[in-house]
Amino acid sequence: MIETCLRSLALAGYRSYDNDLAQNKITLKDINIIIGANGAGKSNLISFLEMVSYMMTRGLRRYVARQGGAQSLLYFGAGQTEQISGELQIHDANGRKEDMYSFSLERSATDQLYFAREQIRYQDEGHSKPYEKDFGIGHQETELSGAWDNTVRTLRNYLERLRVFHFNDTTINAKIRSTANEGDGSYLRSDGGNIAAFLYQMREDPADQPYYKRIIRYIRMALPQFFDFVLEPDGNGNLSLNWRQEGAEEMFGPHQFSDGALRFVALTTLLLQPVRTAPMTIILDEPEIGLHPYAVSMLAKEIRMASRTSQIIVSTQSPLLLNEFSCEDVITAEYDQVNQRSVLRRHKEEDLREWLEDYTLGELWEKNVLGGLPL
Repeated sequence: MIETCLRSLALAGYRSYDNDLAQNKITLKDINIIIGANGAGKSNLISFLEMVSYMMTRGLRRYVARQGGAQSLLYFGAGQTEQISGELQIHDANGRKEDMYSFSLERSATDQLYFAREQIRYQDEGHSKPYEKDFGIGHQETELSGAWDNTVRTLRNYLERLRVFHFNDTTINAKIRSTANEGDGSYLRSDGGNIAAFLYQMREDPADQPYYKRIIRYIRMALPQFFDFVLEPDGNGNLSLNWRQEGAEEMFGPHQFSDGALRFVALTTLLLQPVRTAPMTIILDEPEIGLHPYAVSMLAKEIRMASRTSQIIVSTQSPLLLNEFSCEDVITAEYDQVNQRSVLRRHKEEDLREWLEDYTLGELWEKNVLGGLPL
């Protein structure tokens, strides 16, 4: 059962999303598969959640700088948009109703962003009115980090873990192919740079060994030549993602994984990890890139398994991946050419029942019944 997750998300003034906060609101479920054409807004939705995670670790200025400044984040620039706004409704399992974190950001003279508004609202069980707290205006980094109220801390801890996992960089110098310190394995980093240490600690902990064995089993199903990892710290406590083939004594290094194979290893480790270390919400942007069709089918199965304990938000361009889910899991991002804005729409099975008698979801997407294709 998922204990803490996003129940709804609204955003305005951010990249391709216009200034109507109420219009740009979407309900989120345990599994959320976002489809759409290039430029439709699905990746912008993912990057908005990534920005919120940076905000919670006092990294907003770094995020804005890495994105090319505030001007690049505002919907059609500062000439048309004054604020970026967001409202995140969070289901908290600690006996309370829905918590709400909302904010507005404005552009400074130095092309950075500062808070024009930052608020939280929550209602404890047994109280007739919700508690509201306003953190003021003018600060360049969130004020949540300085609040020690238990509820605020729980809310902040959840939001800062809204990490987008990026395993697409599998180049020769990618972090995922590099060594990791054996002590750096308490959780899997968003770039997979500590995957060797994370798997090593999982294997060494008797309580986590069943999860390690399950990961190995699923990797073998997609990569028949794979037998097991060889995770042994060197004299300096560093680990490489070494591995062996089935029936062979020779040891291979991380650079001998193909790009697709390495991505599948990382995705499987993320989705099938122990419940105690699993993120409450897992966000992936086009995870199917470079995967064999059979591996895509395996990925879908792993996503469904992970959704028992973690909320899943995935953007995809793969009809094959889409086929593995229910239409009620699907959100279409479309770009409204007339009004020049991204629009989000969740589907209902009752609206597509007749279509689904003859076609898969992937086929309905390709026929533009679901929307989300270039016009």
